[in-house]
Amino acid sequence: MKRILIFMFAAVLFAACHEDLADRAAREAKEFTEKNCPTPVENFTRTDSVVFDKATTTYHYYCTLTDNMDDSALIATHKDEIIEGLTNGLRQSTDIKIYKEAGFNFAYTCHSQKNPQQVLLDAVFTKKDYGK
Repeated sequence: MKRILIFMFAAVLFAACHEDLADRAAREAKEFTEKNCPTPVENFTRTDSVVFDKATTTYHYYCTLTDNMDDSALIATHKDEIIEGLTNGLRQSTDIKIYKEAGFNFAYTCHSQKNPQQVLLDAVFTKKDYGK
């Protein structure tokens, strides 16, 4: 009888501790933001926060573009190259492999450092974009 009770308790405890992939993504995004954001500027980009939207299964990076990249005309002129670079980065990233395998979306919203209300780039990538 004791063994059955211990087994049932362990099963309930295990089930209570299990988190699904969406919950894991939300937790990891929150932890990354709390521990690392804002990140140091690298390649004229600073990551301000990362959030996970469970409703759309979207891992969303909010960034600020600085210095030379803080230029809407420059971003517009090179948008295709920037999108290609972000797509290749997603394809090559092993850190988010489990989320890519689950078909999550990835979004980048990049604001201007000089004018934080200005969105310089807003892009969403789906599995058909990064899965090629």
